[in-house]
Amino acid sequence: LGDGPREVVIKLMKNKNQWVCECNARKKHMLDPKYVVSALPNVPSEAAIANAVRDGEGGLDIIREKYLDNIELGIYAFVMEAGDRNLFQMFHQEQPNIDAVRHILRQVFEAVKHLHGQTLMHGDIKMLNIVRSRIDNGLRLIDLDASARIVPRGGDDETFAGAKFSSAILPPEMIERIETKEKLEEFNKYWEGENDDLKEKVEPKPYKKQGTVKARYVVKSFRTEEGKPATPVFEGLPYEDEELVRASESIDLWSLGVLAFNLLTGESLIPSNREDDCASGNAMHVLYYWGTQPEVLSELFNKIHNVAARDLVQQLLQKEPADRPRVASLLEDHPFFHPERVDEEMKGYVREMKVRLEDMDNSLQSQTEQLEIIHRNVLVIKELSYESQSELLRTRHVLLKGIFEATEVRTPTTFIILNNKLPP
Repeated sequence: LGDGPREVVIKLMKNKNQWVCECNARKKHMLDPKYVVSALPNVPSEAAIANAVRDGEGGLDIIREKYLDNIELGIYAFVMEAGDRNLFQMFHQEQPNIDAVRHILRQVFEAVKHLHGQTLMHGDIKMLNIVRSRIDNGLRLIDLDASARIVPRGGDDETFAGAKFSSAILPPEMIERIETKEKLEEFNKYWEGENDDLKEKVEPKPYKKQGTVKARYVVKSFRTEEGKPATPVFEGLPYEDEELVRASESIDLWSLGVLAFNLLTGESLIPSNREDDCASGNAMHVLYYWGTQPEVLSELFNKIHNVAARDLVQQLLQKEPADRPRVASLLEDHPFFHPERVDEEMKGYVREMKVRLEDMDNSLQSQTEQLEIIHRNVLVIKELSYESQSELLRTRHVLLKGIFEATEVRTPTTFIILNNKLPP
């Protein structure tokens, strides 16, 4: 490499179109090494690396014999600086707390924001594709072999998602349901010329209910023309053209939601295998019908105890692509990324509540004083009432006496008998 020995990662790829896709993503977009691990310059030629792999040079034959039994190595190489560890290792070995998870997600979101600013969809955001740099301990994205250029609606060109995929991190719009034998045969015919690894990858997964296969699920993937990783082979495509999903930011947004859920709960959103593909047709069934059972989603999201984090994941995992907010707006405004704003808002709220409580206290004190005045007035009125009652009784007694005297008939009570008649 021209500057002495160093630790590097040599990614050997079997699929040439995926290798071309990664090379094009790096050549045609100004990717900042702060966010994406850069390819190293001055590496051996494509042919030299292919010959070295075939001949087992550089100790590769020993590695193949001891560690890569029955694993076919690719001959298309990509050479990068070696990272400290990937996010999967970080999460399981370092067990980050909520603040560390916030720091991790902020870095990943910033990296994805950078890609989107370059009109590039990553297409495969997961723990294994995020590494920590030995230079500054910052997180970087790797593996752009599932990437695609984002073309606005109405543009002169069109690009699609799904040429390469990890199905457990894909959004619902990327899942296709096959219900008829004819559709299944059409699907298998489209892929019949591909190698066994790819056919196994895209193979329809049965959805069973009470032991009976009700349907099969597949990813809306497609074959590509040789040397043109973004151009689908439309002939024989087992879906209508419009059912292919255009490359967009919303694909990455869903994957960010899956990643956040995993980091915040320690669980996979959808049951998956080691390749981050859906473990079964039943798992793909959950994705296909995402959002149709709100109580199930509520139970799932309640596993996230931090309220702001729960809201972030809920916004990202919206069924409708248009309802998923852009990365830039989340980084700028979402409370999960700005706990200091929440603290300041809470302090303001506490201050406001304190003022209100003081006002209430003053109001209660005033009301207490008013009640005391009313109580004293009541006592006075009560006392006056007793005096009035006594006065009324006395008045009644006098009046009755006067009435009796006024109506009294006076009659003689003594008689005197005289012998002689009194003179007139």
